[in-house]
Amino acid sequence: MSRFIKDFWSRILSPLYVGEKEFLGRLATHVELSQRALSILEEMVLSAVENNSISKTKVSEGMREIAALEREGDEIVRQVNDSVLKGAVPITTASIMDAILNKSDDILDGIHVLSRELRRTYYLCNTEPVRKFLSEEFLEMLRIGKEALKVLLDILNSLDKRSFADIRVMVMGIQKLEEEVDDIKDSALDKLYASAKELTYVEFMSVMSLIFGIDDVLDSIKDIAYMLLTLVSTYGA
Repeated sequence: MSRFIKDFWSRILSPLYVGEKEFLGRLATHVELSQRALSILEEMVLSAVENNSISKTKVSEGMREIAALEREGDEIVRQVNDSVLKGAVPITTASIMDAILNKSDDILDGIHVLSRELRRTYYLCNTEPVRKFLSEEFLEMLRIGKEALKVLLDILNSLDKRSFADIRVMVMGIQKLEEEVDDIKDSALDKLYASAKELTYVEFMSVMSLIFGIDDVLDSIKDIAYMLLTLVSTYGA
């Protein structure tokens, strides 16, 4: 299987090869933007948890930085869509590439939404129970997300070097990380509902939004990993 994959990515002489290689490069760049955004989001959380005199400034600055990265991501999506419409990739793979790109955009958009929600949470319900959630469950989910993104980028950067079996193992690793986040999500929701009577409506809904927001990001990372596995599996048996 590995030879089929290597032959496809390194020896195809058709002009379509250039388009496919360019797509993977732009996709990797888009995922790197999400990596940077998630690191900034982590810094925002740490600033919110510290709750000192400059926390509000750091949280707001982080949100603006992520918004700028999200705009960069939108431009990459526009450029790739233009290339696909011009026939730069074969019809047989265009649809799955479009789905992969949209999922990548979902990740960056989701991190942007999380940054905005985190800012609202810190400004409107900066309480001890909320900060405790941010420093424990949410920060752990976020850091698992960073690890999943790292593995996804490793897959993208090594499609022409690894066997199908190796790629599948990496995809299974992302699946495991996503399941870890699911477990943390369930535990966090149990705690949230158990303490609902002590929380305001805004606190409850803010924590709920953050829980499901980071879970959606992990789901999208997993979806891309499986779609890449499907894409690779079409070139050999």
